[in-house]
Amino acid sequence: MILTIASLMMILEIRDRALLRTLSNRIQYIWLRWELRAMVIVSLTVQLMLIKLGSRRRFSDRNSKTVSFFTWTLYLLADWLAALTLGTLLRSEKEEVTNPLVLFWAPFLLLHLGGPDTITAYSLSDNELWLRHFFGMCFQIGVAFYVYVKFWTIATATLIFMAIPIFTVGVIKYGERVWSLFKASSVRFRKSVFSGDNGSPLEVEHSQSPSERGMRLEEYLEPKQIEGKYGDLYRAFHLFHVFKPMFADLKLRIYQNLSYVFELDQTKVSAKAAFTIVEIELGFLYDLLYTKIPIVITRPGVILRFICLSLITCTLLAFFFAVGKHDYSRVDISISYLLMVGAIFLEIYSALLHLSSDWGFYWLSQQNNRFFRRIGSTLARFTKPKEGIRSMAQHSLLDYCLPPRKRDLAAVLNFFDSEEDRMGKYLHTGWKDVSPELQQFIYSGLQEKRRKYEETKFKNLSELLDERGSSVLKGMEGSSEDILWSVCEVEFTHSLLLWHVATEVVYHDDDHRYRAVQLEPYCLISKALSDYMMYLLYLCPAMLPEGIGNIRHRDTCTEAMNFALDKFQFKEAVRGLFGMDIKSRSFFIQMGSSRKSAFFEGCQIAEQLQSLVSNFQWDNQDKWKLIADLWLDMLTYAAAQCSWKEHAIQLQHGEEFLTHVALLMAHLGLSKKIQMVPLPKMLEEADFEPTFHWDKLHRLTSYLA
Repeated sequence: MILTIASLMMILEIRDRALLRTLSNRIQYIWLRWELRAMVIVSLTVQLMLIKLGSRRRFSDRNSKTVSFFTWTLYLLADWLAALTLGTLLRSEKEEVTNPLVLFWAPFLLLHLGGPDTITAYSLSDNELWLRHFFGMCFQIGVAFYVYVKFWTIATATLIFMAIPIFTVGVIKYGERVWSLFKASSVRFRKSVFSGDNGSPLEVEHSQSPSERGMRLEEYLEPKQIEGKYGDLYRAFHLFHVFKPMFADLKLRIYQNLSYVFELDQTKVSAKAAFTIVEIELGFLYDLLYTKIPIVITRPGVILRFICLSLITCTLLAFFFAVGKHDYSRVDISISYLLMVGAIFLEIYSALLHLSSDWGFYWLSQQNNRFFRRIGSTLARFTKPKEGIRSMAQHSLLDYCLPPRKRDLAAVLNFFDSEEDRMGKYLHTGWKDVSPELQQFIYSGLQEKRRKYEETKFKNLSELLDERGSSVLKGMEGSSEDILWSVCEVEFTHSLLLWHVATEVVYHDDDHRYRAVQLEPYCLISKALSDYMMYLLYLCPAMLPEGIGNIRHRDTCTEAMNFALDKFQFKEAVRGLFGMDIKSRSFFIQMGSSRKSAFFEGCQIAEQLQSLVSNFQWDNQDKWKLIADLWLDMLTYAAAQCSWKEHAIQLQHGEEFLTHVALLMAHLGLSKKIQMVPLPKMLEEADFEPTFHWDKLHRLTSYLA
């Protein structure tokens, strides 16, 4: 805030001391006449753009990075521009303000500083600065008030009284923004997780009827007869409050008797429904951390919004009847109408966004008022049902290394980042739809891990989550020891590169032989997971365990380019590689791998995988099933190692597929933040049987060990 104010004062000083003094009288007159008008119009335009981009940036697709960049630019510009306009008014002389309507615009700038409801914070660090925003709010309110005091003599009484409602709305909107930042700050977020009246475990037990004990979520929702999209919404709302503590970096120690909380019944919750539930939960989290929606979709919030809309509408009507009695400029009158109509549009559009959001649907469905429920059912008809995460990023090492890269734009943008080449990597990032087959494969694999976890009586969870494919390779026929080192004896980023190269080589070889007709579905699943993990390694390394992946990636690219100059030559080289006799092929690969190159070591692994078909009579589907299972282990390992705070941070750029998988794992108890512990002897002797209140989630601490 101090830096912002200092930069504004410097710009205003340059404007007064240098720019205006060098202009001719004619140009200076035009500048002073249109400066404030242009600023106000641009400020309103930025607000209209932000309210759309703010709700758009949480979704992941090929345009997510571009949307995130423009949102960041507009987010910074919005506050800076509104504050600059207020500062310009403050430093203006009375003779420069020729039209009193200019003063009528000052409260609208406060309203703009409140920001659109769809984005209060661009990143989590903005929430920690809520106190600065509070002092900034006090300062800007003081500036707006002083502007009116300074130019009191040139403004009419009617204009002053009409500005009071807008001033009130601006204070409310700005206050909502600061309150949202405060509620989403890390300290307050942690406190909100365990808010409410928390009794002792025995008090919770005695407060329940026998029919409520041991009730699973599906059993709790069944009497409510909640079907369709509302069924997934209710499941997600309750589960979100169960798992919210993990995003606050808190650990859940749950009694083993409550293990049913971390179950998803496959007979009632399909893979598609499970991913849909996770998407809705992440939507709740995003709104909680980055928007005003959670505080607006409350009874006080709705009342305040009704007051704001009423005040702006009344001001518009009063202005319509009063403006004809004064000789104001038509341009200024038009701008005033534009500001009021724009404010009303923002309020109505925000209300529709709120009510059609997941928070809004749940709030409307909980109301006893038939009118509100009818609004919810009407909006539900025009809202596209959620289907889980729709796309995942793809980054192939060969596509990045082998084709000639266009460096005109990337070279300019990477001037200060020549080693990382982030722009070049981003330009070679593709996107792939998350297919139902991939969802089912991951869901079934996680259910199998859950079954293994139960068989150990909720012990050795760390060993289960730390598997990077060793159990998959140990079940492989032949000399599995020859490639077991690739997942046991090297760091994780090295394993990713090795198996990515191996997957690429085997894929291109099989594609040449079978034209990809016989490779579905496990071949496509393996390729999709392999390319996604490379995307994380290249562009989201903070979500993976620490390593020297960038160094190995550079060396691997060098070896790949030496092996083949372009992608066509690489395919020819792969065909030639597997067209050699076994001795020549092994000698060639071993000569390359003697240089400790991940590329040639990956080729060696590919040779072992292809030998499963040629020497051990494996079916291609079985081979690709093994590769897919290994990549699933890699994916779950990365999801388990990534901190939940990092998952929350990543939401600002769009939902990551890894975050969806991590939260789905948590639903099955497969998270290091969830610890199942036996019931203490003292509670056993008291015949205490822990149970879970799905309708009293604010008493979550009562269920913790």
